[in-house]
Amino acid sequence: MIEDALAAELGRHWEDGWNNHDVDLIMESFADDVVFSSPFVSRYTGSPWKTTIDGHDALRAYVVDALRRAPLVRYTLNDTYSSPETLVLLYTFQVPDGPVRPGVDLMRVDDEDKVVEWRSHYATDFIQAVLQS
Repeated sequence: MIEDALAAELGRHWEDGWNNHDVDLIMESFADDVVFSSPFVSRYTGSPWKTTIDGHDALRAYVVDALRRAPLVRYTLNDTYSSPETLVLLYTFQVPDGPVRPGVDLMRVDDEDKVVEWRSHYATDFIQAVLQS
């Protein structure tokens, strides 16, 4: 089971990192061979079929780009849920003058407490609106 202290640390790195544009803090939790999946990866890669990023360096480049694209988004971590190897982050985010929207991230953690898989999830209507913009 993922211990409370690790869940709190991963959540803090995620929330504080994104809200403070601290790429090093965000990336500190990820293994070298991390796999990241998000419906918005295709905007970064330019291919509708490429929705996964492999490796720490490639993920870091994606995070830098995401912070550049949406510098004013604010995140609030609302809850965490644990299983033996995964952590789910339930959060809300808001673009200035926009609605508060929910998001869910699933992170699979290895035996060294590093995230080896990260999957982001959003409401379908939000995904479609972003991808069409």
